Amino acid sequence: MQIKDKKAIVIGSSNGLGTAFSKELLRNGVAKILMIDVDETIGRAQTDSLNEEFGRNRASFVRCDITKGSEFDVVFKEAITSLGGLDIIVNNAAMIDEVNYQKTIDTNVTAVFRTSMMGVQQMGKDSGGKGGVIVNVASVLGLEAFPQLPIYSATNHAVIAFSRSFSQPYHYQRTGVRIIVLCPGLTESPVLENLKSEEFVPRPDELMNAMEEIHRQRAESVAHALVYVIRCAHNGSVWISEDGKPVYEIQMPDTLPTK
Repeated sequence: MQIKDKKAIVIGSSNGLGTAFSKELLRNGVAKILMIDVDETIGRAQTDSLNEEFGRNRASFVRCDITKGSEFDVVFKEAITSLGGLDIIVNNAAMIDEVNYQKTIDTNVTAVFRTSMMGVQQMGKDSGGKGGVIVNVASVLGLEAFPQLPIYSATNHAVIAFSRSFSQPYHYQRTGVRIIVLCPGLTESPVLENLKSEEFVPRPDELMNAMEEIHRQRAESVAHALVYVIRCAHNGSVWISEDGKPVYEIQMPDTLPTK
């Protein structure tokens, strides 16, 4: 898909990745972008900054708690109306809370599923749309076991499995909506501050020790990866962006190993 002149929604825009995603999409020619997040102060400031850099009314912001389904349904439909259409969705909402884990599941799983299904309904050719692309941002922890963050790891596993299932020909042949998974490695983000507090993570010192050897990348590196996968990635593919290096695709098994 060519990005120029397309219309996009970025969910979870107030963290480091969401800001970088929005900026990179505009830099690559997206006509309009609408950012959705619960933090209105940061969201409005981001919008002002982006419009100052890229032109008036290129970016807009809507406050919404995406874990509240009925509220989000209204906001999402109004967002499409204000954009005048929809071509790209970036599902970037992320929560790390191993203590009050229901929040993590509601944000990382339920909201992503809801957005993806509503996006397909709005953009799908079988519903009168033109097709489009949905990028579900997971994490490399959705591809491996990580004992210090079992809830967070599990939510990312769920997003990957859902995305791969929802992108199968059974759906895609009707809808024409590509669904792609982008899995960043450890990336600089305000969300990482949660990892230092017992309010969110049991035994945070052990977690920080486990992460000590992992190189943190800049959000801009993942934003470059996002643009690449929107343009080039095939439907149902899974991509990794880590260590600030070029994004690469991984092959996931479609069937269980032969006994």
